[in-house]
Amino acid sequence: MKKKIFVVCVDRDNDLGRKTKVRGPVIGKENTLAAAQKLILADPTESDANTMFAAIKKLDEAKKEFKNVEIATLTGVGKIGLKSDKEISRQLDLLQKNYIIDGWILVTDGAEDAQVTPLLQSRAKIISTEQVIIRQAQAVESTFYTIKEVLKDPSVSRLVLGIPGLLLLAFVALGQYSLQAIALILGAYLLLKGFGIEDRIIRSFRVITTSISEQRISVVMYVGALLSPFFGIWLAYLQLVSSAFVDIGIDLISASRLLLPFLALAGILLLVGKAIDCLYDRKAYKLGKYLLQGVSIIALWAIFDAGTLVFLSQAGLEWFPANIMASLVALIVTMQISNVFDIRERVTNALIGVNVSDEEGNIMGRVLTVNKRKQSIIFVKNNKEVERKKKQFILKQGRITLLA
Repeated sequence: MKKKIFVVCVDRDNDLGRKTKVRGPVIGKENTLAAAQKLILADPTESDANTMFAAIKKLDEAKKEFKNVEIATLTGVGKIGLKSDKEISRQLDLLQKNYIIDGWILVTDGAEDAQVTPLLQSRAKIISTEQVIIRQAQAVESTFYTIKEVLKDPSVSRLVLGIPGLLLLAFVALGQYSLQAIALILGAYLLLKGFGIEDRIIRSFRVITTSISEQRISVVMYVGALLSPFFGIWLAYLQLVSSAFVDIGIDLISASRLLLPFLALAGILLLVGKAIDCLYDRKAYKLGKYLLQGVSIIALWAIFDAGTLVFLSQAGLEWFPANIMASLVALIVTMQISNVFDIRERVTNALIGVNVSDEEGNIMGRVLTVNKRKQSIIFVKNNKEVERKKKQFILKQGRITLLA
């Protein structure tokens, strides 16, 4: 293989994939031109399409300076971050398998895509970088347009519109208690936002709605997990209001001891719901992880409960280290048991129904059966049964990836 210099543009948030269903990496001038045309027709305001056209122009310029030049477009995933960079890294690995890369000419439309520079430099040197600045009409650049586009982001709209709306309703509805209610709402939101709990709550609600729509029994577990903390909070509140407040520290710890088991119960019910969904989705390899997480929750509750009992002088000091040691032993045993579900190291019946795909992500079929003696899987491709041995595939992100 000859060494090639690549003109590369990066769509880190995968607008190309979401709007045109074109998967990265897109290699070659004709493929890049076709993908850019699809994207610009799907969304004429999309800057990534302009970047791809600019990369094609850069390719023609680079051919005058270098002998072997090629063009590629790399795509991430919908949400910019670690997952996106992992996907871009995977696509770079595919390029390295098929080409000897001598250098990069990076064409980008902004700082977000330029953040992949370290990923590119880890494979080859960057010869040149060009940033594409899209000249827009004055109306598009107006403040009104900018605000309207920003408010399409759900997280921004919740902060700018949702929270003020709740505060206004509280002010009107609660009269003399409105200031306390506003402080409670605002404080709760800042707490959830600051500790990243808001996104987890939103994901949990999505899981619940999915279970309801698909009529899964796991919805019972999710509802139980949602309501359990409220019972604990109510019992802790009753404990506090009935106390004499001789020592506020003792009162708070005593009340928290009533809350902790309900928090642990909520976590366990949530994991049981996820485990049931895994069985529905034929992803039994995740059961070991949920089992270990469930035992970890119980161990943490036991340790915290032992600590509160010692603090309240209801148990001897030796009770606390004894619980720590018992929790450690339970976790070690559970780790050994959870390895039974780890099908990355062995071929088991848990693989049946798992998607089989090639290294580019194209789904080839689903596992029909397994041969434990040969340590192989059998799936259907083009109406024919195909057998692959363990050394010919790996388990990655919930699907079996065939090795070239």
